[in-house]
Amino acid sequence: MAQCVQSVQELIPDSFVPCVAALCSDEAERLTRLNHLSFAELLKPFSRLTSEVHMRDPNNQLHVIKNLKIAVSNIVTQPPQPGAIRKLLNDVVSGSQPAEGLVANVITAGDYDLNISATTPWFESYRETFLQSMPASDHEFLNHYLACMLVASSSEAEPVEQFSKLSQEQHRIQHNSDYSYPKWFIPNTLKYYVLLHDVSAGNEQRAESIYEEMKQKYGTQGCYLLKINSRTKPQKLYFSFYILV
Repeated sequence: MAQCVQSVQELIPDSFVPCVAALCSDEAERLTRLNHLSFAELLKPFSRLTSEVHMRDPNNQLHVIKNLKIAVSNIVTQPPQPGAIRKLLNDVVSGSQPAEGLVANVITAGDYDLNISATTPWFESYRETFLQSMPASDHEFLNHYLACMLVASSSEAEPVEQFSKLSQEQHRIQHNSDYSYPKWFIPNTLKYYVLLHDVSAGNEQRAESIYEEMKQKYGTQGCYLLKINSRTKPQKLYFSFYILV
């Protein structure tokens, strides 16, 4: 039997993770696109926490979770189409075939010698893609958003006002009957306010001033300043989070 790269103990916490939505202003999205990434893609390398997380269950029992992974994705108001999912899965399988020249197991069946691959490299890619592309359902809470990150750029004329507009937009998407997708875990979704600042082009002093204004309006626990460097030479992208605990 082929060996999987991940054990079951590793697969479950990697596949079924807390989901966080990202809702960006046009300017913030434009800023991240300078690096050919969406905001969610920008955060993906940092989606696994290096510190322990302390959580309490409904019985108020404390649980310590190590290496917690969080899935951040931009809000999409239309569920994935079955045809698009099937094509995606087919493409994943087609691109994960065994390399040519590998020694295969030979099984003799009557007059026939069957060359059977000893591994199935496509399976884990298929499984990962399948789990990630599953649409959220009403009968369970997998892929339901626990929180939403509202993202504005420090280069906008009124970033704090932009956060108010994003908050209203998130509320409309969640509570307006015109939207049946995406799904949310609780009615009053947790909101986090992220100010995106490009150090290669923006005003550092202004960004700090806006950040202080954000903390006064929304509280220190939910406000963050994310600095990036979008300069093209050298081709590198730098991040730094300013988090007040």
